[in-house]
Amino acid sequence: MLISFVSIVAALIVVIAIVLSVLYAYKTYNSIDNVLDRILSRDEGLHSEITGEDRLSKLTHKASRIMDMYISEAAQTKKDKENIQTFIADMAHQMKTPLAGISMYTELLLEGKTSIEDQDEFLERIKHGTENLHWMMESLIKMSRLEVGAIQLMPVCQNIKKTISGSIASVLAAASKKNIKIEVDNFEDIPLLHDKKWTQEAIVNILENAIKYSDIDGKIYIAVKVLSLHTKIIITDYGMGIEKDDRHKIFKRFYRGKNTKDLEGAGLGLYIVALIMENQSGYVLVDSIVGEHTTFTLFLQNCKQK
Repeated sequence: MLISFVSIVAALIVVIAIVLSVLYAYKTYNSIDNVLDRILSRDEGLHSEITGEDRLSKLTHKASRIMDMYISEAAQTKKDKENIQTFIADMAHQMKTPLAGISMYTELLLEGKTSIEDQDEFLERIKHGTENLHWMMESLIKMSRLEVGAIQLMPVCQNIKKTISGSIASVLAAASKKNIKIEVDNFEDIPLLHDKKWTQEAIVNILENAIKYSDIDGKIYIAVKVLSLHTKIIITDYGMGIEKDDRHKIFKRFYRGKNTKDLEGAGLGLYIVALIMENQSGYVLVDSIVGEHTTFTLFLQNCKQK
């Protein structure tokens, strides 16, 4: 009789355990199902409900992290898509003017009603527009390759004087057309951490801007100043200057200052300068007073003393 009673109790305990296990599993399943539903609906209130140290809280915590990753990736994808759309729109806008000019002058030439003098002028303008497009395409390629890291700068410790003199030599012809003098302050040739080719490209871009926005018979002044950690390459022109509201924007892609709308340009040169400097642990700053001067300062790392 006693054995039978014990067997019955044991059986009841087993049944109760099974029922409790089923209820626990059902409750856990419902909780997991609820967490997944809230993830799918992006319920941000899920974060505030993670209070315990039990398995469900740990699961909810991991689920909320997955939701954060998903939201972050979705936001980044949206941002990248918007950036691509903006880039295409900006590029189309910048190419519109030279393409329209080339098309117009080509049509006038094909009509065959222009004089020899006009033909020469139209051909010169077509050539100029083609050169602008070529320059723009080259700048776009450089910009995109720098942005994605396809171009790897190789900064090494090397003297800076040849880099600066090479940059000046590249713009002398353009400067001479406007009778602009480029003066360089005497400085000691020192080794700086830089990629010669791309640093020269950055300096050339700044000098070309200085020439473009300077008056005829103007002057550009270059100086070098050594600091404790960096050395400054200071380039100053005395042209139209940059509006105060534009100074923090001019290094953005395709941005052009308010007072440069009537002059040729694509808003790529200074953006490329900023990319080049960032890719060799340097940076660039600008200071300007409208109608007086504009100063761009490139900061390059000093080489460590042995």
